[in-house]
Amino acid sequence: MSIPKALGIEINSLEHFSWPDGKKSALAFGWHVDGEAGALAGEPGNVDHFTARSEGSYGVSTALPRILEMHDRLGVPGTFFFPAYIAEMNPQIVRTLIEHGHDIGLHGYLHENVFTLSEEEEREIFKKSYRILCDVAGQKILGWSAPTWGVRKSTLEAIVELGMIYDCSLMEYDDPYLIKTSRGTLVELPISPVLDDWPIFGMSISPSGGNGVNTTAEAACQIWKEEFDGMRRFGGFYTTTFHPNLTGRRGRLNRLYELLEYMKNFDDVWFTTCKDAASHVLDLARVVSGGAIE
Repeated sequence: MSIPKALGIEINSLEHFSWPDGKKSALAFGWHVDGEAGALAGEPGNVDHFTARSEGSYGVSTALPRILEMHDRLGVPGTFFFPAYIAEMNPQIVRTLIEHGHDIGLHGYLHENVFTLSEEEEREIFKKSYRILCDVAGQKILGWSAPTWGVRKSTLEAIVELGMIYDCSLMEYDDPYLIKTSRGTLVELPISPVLDDWPIFGMSISPSGGNGVNTTAEAACQIWKEEFDGMRRFGGFYTTTFHPNLTGRRGRLNRLYELLEYMKNFDDVWFTTCKDAASHVLDLARVVSGGAIE
C-alpha cells in the first residue's frame, strides 16, 4: 500500500510483513542518553547551572553502567541514542556499549529540536554530529531518533543523505514501514509516548521548572507491561524512549528488572536492536521488490 502524504513523502507498508523465525512481534529497548545536553539545549543559561547539568550527567556516569549490567545479565540487546556532544565527552562508554553488542544511534549534537532550525542549520548539525559520533564509535551510525520529536521532510532527507537506514521518531503505525524521500528510502521504526518515560518521570532542575515526578515505578511498569501484553496479542513493534537519568534511578531500574524478566518468559517476541529490526525490514523489502531498493 502506498499512501501519499502532505509532507511530500511516500509511505509504504510491506504486505505480508513478518518477523524472523515466526515471531509475532519485536521489542527493541531504546535509551536516550541525553546527559547534560538536554539541560543545555532546553535553556542555554544552564551552562552555569551545575545542579541542572549534574542531574543529566547522573544518567551517564552513575545510571548507565548499571543499565548495561542489566542488559547483559538478562541477555537483552539495546539501542542507545547519543547526542554527539555527550558521546564526544564520554567516548569509552560508547565503545563499551558497542563491545557488548548494543546499537548506537544519533540524537543530535546538543539535543537540538531541528524543527525549530532553518534547513541549512539542520544540515550542518546533522553533518557535524554524524561525523563525531561515527568517529567516537569507530563505525558507521545507521539510525537516528529526534530530540523533542522534531521531524520534517528535510529531516528525513538529511538522514538518508548521510547513509543512515532508519528513523525512530514517528508515531502513526504499529509495524515498521518504508518512507520514500527525494533522497532515497528510509525505514521508520514507530514509537509512542506511551513507552516514553519523560511524561511519567521527567522534570527540570533549571529555573524555568518542569512537570515533576508524578507516579511510582510500579505504576510506570504496569503501563509498559500492558502495552507489551497488547503487542503480543495484536502484533507489532515495541520500542521504548527511556532516559538513564530517569529510569536508571535505583528504585525504577529495580522495577524494570522485574518487567524485563517477565517479558523474557515469552518465546514469540524477537528481542532485537533498532539497527537489526531496520535491516530485517530492508531485507523483506528487497524480497518483495525483487532486488535493491532506492
